[in-house]
Amino acid sequence: MVYLSTRLFLRPSYVVLGLALLTAVPAHAADNSAAASEERLRKDVFYLASDELEGRGPTTKGIDKAADYIAAEFKKAGLRPGGGDGTYFQPFPYPANVLDEPARLTLRGPKGQEIVLKQGDQFNPMGLGRAGKLTALVVFAGYGITSVAAKYDDYDGIDATDKVVVVLRDAPHCANNEETAARLKAAASFTRKMANAEKHKAAAVLFVNDAETARGDDDLLDFNFTALGRIAQESNRPAFHVHRSVLQTMLTATGAADLADLERRIDKDLEPQSKELIGWTAGLEVKAHKGALTLKNVIGVLEGAGPLAKETVVVGAHYDHLGYGGAGGSLVKTIKKPIIHPGADDNASGSAAVMELARRSGAAPDRIGRRVVFMAFSGEEIGLEGSKYYCEHPLFPLEETAAMFNLDMVGRLRPDEKSHKENVLVEGAGTGKNFADLIDAVNRKYDFNLSKRSETLPANSDHFSFYKKRIPVLFFWTGNHSDYHKPTDTADKVNVAGMRKVVDLSADVVSALATEAKRPEYQAVKVSSAKRSDGPTLRVMPNYTDDGDGLLLDGVADDGPAAKAGLKAGDRIVEVAGAPVKNITTYMEAMSAQKRGETIEVAVMRDGKRKSIKVKLDP
Repeated sequence: MVYLSTRLFLRPSYVVLGLALLTAVPAHAADNSAAASEERLRKDVFYLASDELEGRGPTTKGIDKAADYIAAEFKKAGLRPGGGDGTYFQPFPYPANVLDEPARLTLRGPKGQEIVLKQGDQFNPMGLGRAGKLTALVVFAGYGITSVAAKYDDYDGIDATDKVVVVLRDAPHCANNEETAARLKAAASFTRKMANAEKHKAAAVLFVNDAETARGDDDLLDFNFTALGRIAQESNRPAFHVHRSVLQTMLTATGAADLADLERRIDKDLEPQSKELIGWTAGLEVKAHKGALTLKNVIGVLEGAGPLAKETVVVGAHYDHLGYGGAGGSLVKTIKKPIIHPGADDNASGSAAVMELARRSGAAPDRIGRRVVFMAFSGEEIGLEGSKYYCEHPLFPLEETAAMFNLDMVGRLRPDEKSHKENVLVEGAGTGKNFADLIDAVNRKYDFNLSKRSETLPANSDHFSFYKKRIPVLFFWTGNHSDYHKPTDTADKVNVAGMRKVVDLSADVVSALATEAKRPEYQAVKVSSAKRSDGPTLRVMPNYTDDGDGLLLDGVADDGPAAKAGLKAGDRIVEVAGAPVKNITTYMEAMSAQKRGETIEVAVMRDGKRKSIKVKLDP
């Protein structure tokens, strides 16, 4: 499932296809026993969630291995290639900074010493930086933070103009003042520090791990860790990540205190320890360009037969996850080092379920009914990118797409606390006329506790892309858990027997969707949102593909502060409570400074005109 990292909506989400009540046609029995089905599911999940696949992050080699694996299983199941050029793949672009060649970083000291640093050993260029070549004096700017709210400024007393600024990661650790610590933390992101350096006219930024991050191993971040999306492409300065030993060498040569001592002084009294590193210059060069990462959906087709053959039912799940945590969405507090997020439940489980459904459907003899298109989407975790791309570039006409069935996080089936029956969460039950009745009719055979919701949460999984195109959708999942979006979402925790039961139920639902004579009738439902637990929110739906300044809205939650104040789809938020909004990151930063229950002014561009709107935040 997607966690909208700055993200404005927490999961889960529920959307279910609307169908006229029909007599459920049982899916063709699996060609093997339940035990054999479970063994296939176990194999799929353990492979997709293995270290070899690197968390299936968008910049990893592992995500391509996952795509190849799924395509091979679709082929074995008898599905024809549904992508372009006779392949199972539908490639699509996602904005990213691209490193053209190894970068260069050379330091020259006050005694004429020259240190040529080696990329990968002593430094790495960072994907959030811009290309550039320069030689400049070096200044140490503490944590690189300026916070009026916290009355703290690392740039006070130093001149960073046209200089290379060295800053520590994270923020000062003031344990005795939680409010000040929170305010400093709010200004501690890479993007905030880059923006602050630019504000102080720095020429480039060298990031150094703070002592806590470097504990155990002073790891360097790979270029791609910060290279994705619009946010990575907005800085106008080169950025590098260098080892603490590099900074320590410069401090020692200038007679300054030990780096660890400087950090302790800052933490103790919140007194900046910034200083010019007299006599040191840095020569650097990085060649990179604004480009695009190529992601790909995996698509296999089971052709229809009979009078319904031209219509399509889409059965989908996303196969991407968070990689090493840098793709966004990791819920590990203050994650600062690359660590594999296996994504066994989210969403190796759903991908495995789709492959198993493909095997069963492909083995069914003499089937009659709608075409069934099996899809494994990429880019879900960075904003439903794969499903949105398909819906904008459909390989089968959307007007002839009868329904979309989505499986996301189906690996943690467990009993309901009240009924003690195994609980399957169903979203979208209201998106198709009589869908709820259909699901109940199919479930009589299985006796799950079905937690049905007619409405849907926006942008929480790939079914929403289809719902926006007025296609009835169903979404099955088995609930959230404490391992969600963490490195602890491992394959050994997946309830494989439970997955097989969900697949059994899903097979009958898909069979019904594919064979009922009357096409499901779309119904619009309320689109709601979940509140953030860590601060106020306007409860809006951002457009993640827009590249203009501000935050373009795809929509607003019906019952949220934005809707109540009159904001609407198409508005572009450009200011929140006096703070300029350039993108989703600055929007979230501006919102994090607000208090629940307050009334704030939000400036939007609407029809080419600036409009100021007063918004009362939820208490």
